[in-house]
Amino acid sequence: MIKKIFCGWLLLAIFISMPASARQLFIETKERATTGSAAGVINEEEQVVRSFKLKYANAEALKTNISDLLTADEKASVNIKMNTIVVKASPQSMKRIAGLIAEMDKAPSQVRVEAKIIELKSNIGDSTDPSTIGVNWKYSHSTNDYVQLHSADMGNTSLGLYAQLISGNVEAYLEALNKTVGYDLIASPWVTALNHEQAQILIGSKYGYKTSVITETSTVQEVNFLEVGTKLTFTPHINEDGYIIMDIYPSISEGSVVNELPQENTTETQNKVLVKNGQAIVIGGLTKNYNQEVEIGIPIIMHIPYLGNLFKRTELVSEKRDIMIIITPRIVDAEYLAEMEKQAKEFEEKNKKAAEEKKLIR
Repeated sequence: MIKKIFCGWLLLAIFISMPASARQLFIETKERATTGSAAGVINEEEQVVRSFKLKYANAEALKTNISDLLTADEKASVNIKMNTIVVKASPQSMKRIAGLIAEMDKAPSQVRVEAKIIELKSNIGDSTDPSTIGVNWKYSHSTNDYVQLHSADMGNTSLGLYAQLISGNVEAYLEALNKTVGYDLIASPWVTALNHEQAQILIGSKYGYKTSVITETSTVQEVNFLEVGTKLTFTPHINEDGYIIMDIYPSISEGSVVNELPQENTTETQNKVLVKNGQAIVIGGLTKNYNQEVEIGIPIIMHIPYLGNLFKRTELVSEKRDIMIIITPRIVDAEYLAEMEKQAKEFEEKNKKAAEEKKLIR
């Protein structure tokens, strides 16, 4: 005890005998150390941890945006399976991050695309001469009804690949087309796609073929598929003004698999078109060839067994059909859903009325 008291008085005597500048430096250093330690505790206590369970956005992709808002001692981690982001940050940073997540984690807009794929009857008029069929296939100007941002032609076709817009009713357009040219409806599919996401419609066949994958230890056979037919690939982009930019990739292909090798002939085009919500786009110029063996000869006599072979011959006749694709994109919003509900009710009432009339007839 006496020793401790003696040491204390000795240190006090040394401190008093020190120059004034040295005593001030000692005090400032001590204060900075104390203040720095306390500040570290405060920062550590101020940080909070919060997890964000995302409904629509991708956690891994959103983490990149969140990292830009974090300081050096703050961090964010991702649980990919749970699509969750865990953030450790100050309350101020956490508030900014929560606002960003609320803004980006929203249900994506959707576009429903209704398509009609038709074959024009080339035997009515001259399909290589647009003036003979009464349809304005191409255009060289831009108006409110005709807007084309980009079109890249690929392949050989009779009319050239093109895209144009229909300002009126699609059914009225088809009715006029049927009177002037005639057509066969191949398919009338529809598909709903997310905004900025690619979707595809395929009317055709898939031919399977095997491929071998050689590794260091073994050879593995895989089955791949060759898709042939009429294919429509598109990506919608919804603008704030209600317009839709459509990236459209239509193609027509024929092919087969010979000796496990796929063979394909394709005619395709790439279009980027700006349309109003609910406005139809016509894509044409795609062609399909049909080869058919026909017998030509003197009527009646050519059908007589044995003797008829002398009065007939077989020829390979090629027929070219122009393919037209009409697609109508519609934004799936509250107005559209209300219209669909209205149509469903009208259809239900119509069927109910027809059933009641059928009962009365019986």
